[in-house]
Amino acid sequence: MDYSQINRDVVESLEKDLSFKFKRSGKYLNSGNCPDCGKKSAWIQIEKPIVVRCNHKNNCGYEESVRDIYPDIFENFSERFPATPEEPNATARAYIEHVRQFPLLKVGDWFEQAARPLPEGSYAPVVRFQLWDGFYWDRVINKTHERELGDKSFFKKYIKYGGKCWQPPSQQIEKGDTVFIVEGIFHAIALWLCGYKVVAAFSSNNLPTELIEEHKAQEITWRLGYDDDPAGRSMAKKYYDRLRKQKEKVDVALVGGGNDWDDLYRADKLTPEFIEDCLYRGRLFTASSIEEKAYHWHCKKRRNYTVLDFNNRLYSVHIEDDINRELSKSIDEHNQTDIEDDKTEKEVVKTLEDALATERGREIFNSNLNINSISNCLPKFLYCEIDQETTDVAYFFDIYLPKGKGLQVALTGSNLESPKSFNKALLNQAPGSTFDGSENQLKMLRDRWFDNGVKQVRTISYQGYDKSCQTYVFQDFAFHNGRRLKVNKQGYFVAGKDRIKTGFKSLYIHNNKSFDPSWIQDYHLVFSHLGMMALAFWLGSLFAEQIRAELKVFPFLELTGEHGAGKTTVIEFLWKLCGRDDYEGFDPSKATFAARARAFSQLSNMPVVLIESDRQNDSAKKGSFDFEELKTAYNGRAIRSTGAFNRGNETVEPPFRGAIVIAQNDTVDGSPALLSRIVHGHATKAHFSEKTKLLAQQFERAAVEEVSGFLPAAFHKEKAIVGKILEDYPKFDAEYAHRGEIHDQRVVKTHAMVSAMAGALPILFPSLTANTIQDIQHFIYTRAVNRQGRLSADHPEVQKFWEIYDYLNVRLVADTEALAVYTNNAGKVEAQTLNHSKDNGLIAINLIHYKQQCELAKVDHPDIRELKKLLPNSRRHKFIACKNVKSGIDGDRTRYCWVFQHRDANKGAD
Repeated sequence: MDYSQINRDVVESLEKDLSFKFKRSGKYLNSGNCPDCGKKSAWIQIEKPIVVRCNHKNNCGYEESVRDIYPDIFENFSERFPATPEEPNATARAYIEHVRQFPLLKVGDWFEQAARPLPEGSYAPVVRFQLWDGFYWDRVINKTHERELGDKSFFKKYIKYGGKCWQPPSQQIEKGDTVFIVEGIFHAIALWLCGYKVVAAFSSNNLPTELIEEHKAQEITWRLGYDDDPAGRSMAKKYYDRLRKQKEKVDVALVGGGNDWDDLYRADKLTPEFIEDCLYRGRLFTASSIEEKAYHWHCKKRRNYTVLDFNNRLYSVHIEDDINRELSKSIDEHNQTDIEDDKTEKEVVKTLEDALATERGREIFNSNLNINSISNCLPKFLYCEIDQETTDVAYFFDIYLPKGKGLQVALTGSNLESPKSFNKALLNQAPGSTFDGSENQLKMLRDRWFDNGVKQVRTISYQGYDKSCQTYVFQDFAFHNGRRLKVNKQGYFVAGKDRIKTGFKSLYIHNNKSFDPSWIQDYHLVFSHLGMMALAFWLGSLFAEQIRAELKVFPFLELTGEHGAGKTTVIEFLWKLCGRDDYEGFDPSKATFAARARAFSQLSNMPVVLIESDRQNDSAKKGSFDFEELKTAYNGRAIRSTGAFNRGNETVEPPFRGAIVIAQNDTVDGSPALLSRIVHGHATKAHFSEKTKLLAQQFERAAVEEVSGFLPAAFHKEKAIVGKILEDYPKFDAEYAHRGEIHDQRVVKTHAMVSAMAGALPILFPSLTANTIQDIQHFIYTRAVNRQGRLSADHPEVQKFWEIYDYLNVRLVADTEALAVYTNNAGKVEAQTLNHSKDNGLIAINLIHYKQQCELAKVDHPDIRELKKLLPNSRRHKFIACKNVKSGIDGDRTRYCWVFQHRDANKGAD
């Protein structure tokens, strides 16, 4: 079977990857940007593109498997290499040879291809290894099936593997052998292919006692190679002590660095030298005292000074310089004894290392050893965290005390500057922890922590989508390219080559791994087309950054309606779908400038909902909110700007990363530039019934834990949803413009985008028919036509204002001294009662006077506070200014008026 297409796909991806910028040169891709050191030193073989490496092994040492860099290439093997009647094991063989990189010539008959049932009724191909008594172990092949099944490997039901193990079929264990005991079957195969005898125990909680008992008294050395993680280490120590009590030969091999044996096999690292390093780590780990640990360290390093940890304490270790002289003397004594006692066969000791390994050498070492405790805790450096906005750096440590659990702390660079500052930081952040070491000892620790490379974790100040690494980041889960990421034990996520976490902890987003879309029909019945439009917008807002990157803008949504029409129920339910419980939005008119600025920056690729923000006071207050401020958010630009916290002239302008939703009883008024950005929907009670009332109560009571599966379901389908929206948008844009009812291109664009979002709903809700989607899209089009009409007319309250003005302003009077407009046939004149202007081309209205006249005439007038907000955008008569005017109807008294240009003022005579 030809697997070369995978290699070609890998090489093609590497050549297109702008983060590497590889250059093809003969059999290699080289001169690529190393992700760790940043130099043009990354390379990989073209014929066997397995691992990307950095040339600077000593100073950098970057290595990363292409399987980790481009996991999508290695998914869905069942489609690339389907099983056939002629080759029933085709998918499994491709997986073993290409993903695991085990040669089929050696292991091809150890497994078979089988299938496991999936929840929806289909089957997932698996690699199956037969065990004993008809039991077996399955490894799922496709990543997508792993997510559906919730795990990657399975045993046959009812298996009991305590005391048992799997070993390579052709392996024979003989007297005096060394046998590795590892956890996984693939770990065992990797070691076996490198020439080691090995068995798989399936778990760190299992010791193959049946095999050990079978080979008792055969001088087998059992080499415990369990995973190098807390569970594996704990059990390895337990089994080490048990086997020693049983008089069995035993040692421990720890791989270090978080790798598994098969990872190391694929990286060509399972060399004798590496195995010896594993055994050295094992000897340090199993040491029963600090003196024994110091002895093993000295035997390996042959240095006389260091700092070592033991039992979660730090010790300074100093070996006297006289040790080498005493060891040299012991060599002479040892060899002289051998000459005199020719009846006893003893090994000849030739070197200081040989002498140190003898019993006498151990005694000499102990007599020259000086140990002092310098800390009552063990600080383990984890990573450094870099704040994306402030560039501040924090160093994260796990602090372990001899008793109790570890505590994670964040230290600043100044905390690590001196022993005094380090000790003070420990006392402040890790209660009871101290450091009493010297400057030199702290430097030794710093070098150990940082010299082999520092993991850098980028911290974002919000939750949601990070555009730079294309990852959705929340407190305890993340999504990257449609795949869920788990937070690691150190508290951050790894997305490809990026390490990232959020520093915003004030908000918790729930998420349910399962999604049930069966509620959509009831939702449509209760909330009608308006609710479906809001749902479509909400879905689109989860991909606002991706859409804005292509279309340059993202529309605003406005939901208005009378009290009890269901706006709040809709919005709170939509928030529950996205994992946010008991929340509707925030009122910007109640918030300070700083609070509003933070609210707009807390979430990315999620809505920011502004509620009841139409309330105004009689006079504008400092920091009051104006909807015109939102216009830049349409393009994803900053809504606010602040001065940078330094002595320079820099400003901070964080981009807007989300979507805007406005929910209030009265519609927003503003400039045409603002109104054309808004898709408006008005909620009514026209479709309400007893049935919809009961269903609405169900949506009100819906638990966020039950419905929040919508969020991960949408993230899983990111590629399909974004693709559908971008595919459909040009069609709606052209159609709406062609119909001729909408003349404002921005109105066309915003509503066409929401219609495209509605078209993506069936991806998550398959029960929605094409007719239903078309009805929703037609509703959105009617809102676009309505918005076009809104742009051509005044706000309804302003229209009412001018209608009342026309009704009350002119009246017939008998006073011939009154300001004449014209004289009627009855001999009376018409006089103005509201317009204080003496200029026929202007209208000057005092709003208090206007209110009084309305009350005298018993006319229901618009709210004066609302008018102050709306009148500057008057279209019927253009607003000029608010200023003092000498009244033409009140005896030349000065009145503070709102002055407008009469719409007929510029009409000239023919």
